[in-house]
Amino acid sequence: MIVHRFGKLAAAAAATTLALALAAGGALAGTRVEEGFYNGDVIHFLQPAVFSADPNGGTFACFGLGPDLSGTSRSAPAPTLYVILNDAATQDHCDGDSTLLRHDHVLSTAPGHAGYTGSWTLILAVPGPNFDAAAMPYTSVSEVLAGVAAGELALVDPGVQMIAPVVGSGS
Repeated sequence: MIVHRFGKLAAAAAATTLALALAAGGALAGTRVEEGFYNGDVIHFLQPAVFSADPNGGTFACFGLGPDLSGTSRSAPAPTLYVILNDAATQDHCDGDSTLLRHDHVLSTAPGHAGYTGSWTLILAVPGPNFDAAAMPYTSVSEVLAGVAAGELALVDPGVQMIAPVVGSGS
């Protein structure tokens, strides 16, 4: 499991944060815990301050993204978090409407792996001309890229970067 690769202290802190956020219904101090996939495994990541009134918060469609990184000059690269947008997705949707902007998440790295920073560049993966809902879910970057090569998915860069550290694995 990914959590075991954190190291003992980081794993304990991540588990505590995840437990507190889940116990609070994912809204601990404006924080949301999301589910995603990394290399075929289910992971959880934390989106800080998504419900904040701070004008520096980023948004995308109906989703709060927490701190807006688009105007910063971060020295750390932001690896890719693919957002698989289609009606067959099961991990997330707009609050209040389970049919609006349904999507899954596929992370390109995780704690203990090359390139992990806790921040992300969002890339949308939308249905391509050969999309087949039966191919869902895509659970790894290699599956997403194979879907793109087969015309099942098309990638769109909305120019969004966000902070969302991985805090655990498992369902």
